[in-house]
Amino acid sequence: MNIYVFWILFLALWAIVPLMIIKGRVDEEPKIQTSLIEKSKKKGWFN
Repeated sequence: MNIYVFWILFLALWAIVPLMIIKGRVDEEPKIQTSLIEKSKKKGWFN
């Protein structure tokens, strides 16, 4: 029985980790775009 539990947890780990990595990459893209917008707002003499 312990072997079955081990394989279930092992395969679940291999299924969850790539999803977390992909979701993390998707979340980082808007932050990069907003930082570029903030930098573009700071350009100029009176901004």
